[in-house]
Amino acid sequence: MKYGVRFAGRRACLAALLLTLLLLPVAMFLAPPAQAGSAKLPSHVTALYKITFGILGDIGFFRFKSDVDGEDYNLSADAKIDTTVFDYNGTMTSTGNVFSAVFSAVTKPSHYTFQFKQKALLSSSKKKSLGIGFDQTGVREVRWVPPDDFPDGFIPVTKEQLRNVLDPLTGVMSLSVGDTARPCERRLPIFDGRQRFDLVFTPAGSPVSPTADQVCHVKMIPISGYKRGEGSESVISGTIEVVLRPVPEANIVIPYRVTVPTIIGAAVLTSEQADITMPDQQRIALRR
Repeated sequence: MKYGVRFAGRRACLAALLLTLLLLPVAMFLAPPAQAGSAKLPSHVTALYKITFGILGDIGFFRFKSDVDGEDYNLSADAKIDTTVFDYNGTMTSTGNVFSAVFSAVTKPSHYTFQFKQKALLSSSKKKSLGIGFDQTGVREVRWVPPDDFPDGFIPVTKEQLRNVLDPLTGVMSLSVGDTARPCERRLPIFDGRQRFDLVFTPAGSPVSPTADQVCHVKMIPISGYKRGEGSESVISGTIEVVLRPVPEANIVIPYRVTVPTIIGAAVLTSEQADITMPDQQRIALRR
């Protein structure tokens, strides 16, 4: 089994990377099923984020929705970027299970979909869809419509590298099922249908109090599925930063701001609003 990635120019490469990186911290909202004696956690979340980019200012938005019912989860997201040189519309969905473990929980995706349409200046529009099927060991099936080609110089993704990986939406969900007191200590194995990479989270410092913002540094480590000289190392210039804000009444932390420095400016995802529903139907509304 081999997969390759081709970026149709620097702008397409940048958009794909930024959307993945900006998206990944959002499901900090999500929570595993509450264990006996543990605090209750959200069963439903909707969130809206604003995307800004360098001197261009506001360029789009990102919306996210999650539902957790027992051990089953359903996630969905959509994003839009609209600039003078690049337009992008994308949607994602993910389904799977989350199982209680000794100290946290384990997420197991079952199916992931991704559809996008993009148009860059002086080029034709591009429209594709993706479906990834999972089994208990990892990726079972990958299907692009229309099919992807394999450019010269790409680093193939091996079957072994697809064991126990997470799709992007399930990846962000897994951020929330660990220790919320130490959310910046994670390493996530991600496969987005093209690239296989790890996201490594480390704390930027110690919070001054349990209710203070926490700052994570994030590094994207490419494994395979990209062409040499392209991908994250050719676009990102600096340290990705995620600011997490505790919500004590919901027993969670949420990403307030995500900053991705690039070779042509910083892309920033900022929380505009979030609505959280607890299992007892208590509702918590957060506004910027």
